Amino acid sequence: MKTRMLLAVVAAFAWLSFMVSIPVLQVAHAQGTTPMPFVAPAVFQAAGPTVESIQSTVDASRAAYEIAGIGPEDVDVAQLQDTDAGSECIHLAENGFCADGEQEKWIADGDTEIGGRLPVNTDGGLIANGEPIGASGLRQVYEIVLQLQGRAGDRQVPNNPRVGYTHLYGAPGASAVSILSR
Repeated sequence: MKTRMLLAVVAAFAWLSFMVSIPVLQVAHAQGTTPMPFVAPAVFQAAGPTVESIQSTVDASRAAYEIAGIGPEDVDVAQLQDTDAGSECIHLAENGFCADGEQEKWIADGDTEIGGRLPVNTDGGLIANGEPIGASGLRQVYEIVLQLQGRAGDRQVPNNPRVGYTHLYGAPGASAVSILSR
């Protein structure tokens, strides 16, 4: 029972974080700052706290790609859950950006850096910004919007990014993914 309650709380925070971002984007658009990005419906998956829990990220990412009508190769910039140094590496594969086992090469080759193949956590991610639980997704969406609008300053991804991706993971087995495009 405690596990279900914990998963429900994590799910509520993930959805709240995403849903709060929509009015923020709408206000920025209404103020005429830049075009409103398209937000594909967010996907949330939950599984029990088992070894198979990683499947929630795999399922959430696959569903988000299907809804958005794209694949991982179409994403220009990503924000991945990185509460510790290993999480970003693990989630690269779980979200379909590379095969499991290729993460070390991606990092060593600079593929996840701002000028790399797929810039990841361009604002430093959770390790740099902290993790205020419910606000984590809002920060991720905000960074992606800045990137898509070309307003990220020194963190700006080159080559005019058009598709951004966010991923949250909480407790064993709760994942949320959103895809934004312009």
